[in-house]
Amino acid sequence: MISYDELKKLAALSKLSLDGEDMDALAADITNILEFTDTIAQAAVELPEGDNAPADWNYREDILQQSFPAEKIVSNAGERQDGFFVARKKGGLTE
Repeated sequence: MISYDELKKLAALSKLSLDGEDMDALAADITNILEFTDTIAQAAVELPEGDNAPADWNYREDILQQSFPAEKIVSNAGERQDGFFVARKKGGLTE
């Protein structure tokens, strides 16, 4: 079970404001999730053998190809600087 001290730390990191009832409900939910992950971690997993073994998997080959010219991409930009789009900062966010 998750302790209330750990839950308070998580709530602070998540910028959540919790009261008694919410703390109890969240503690129960997190405890259930942690118990479920423990169950999954204990599951017996058999890796495939033979033709289906991970070392035999066929991955797509990386093919190098010419990328689209950056100059042509930024040519549609309303405002650009040094070959990049210029994005304006909009509302509410302060540093």
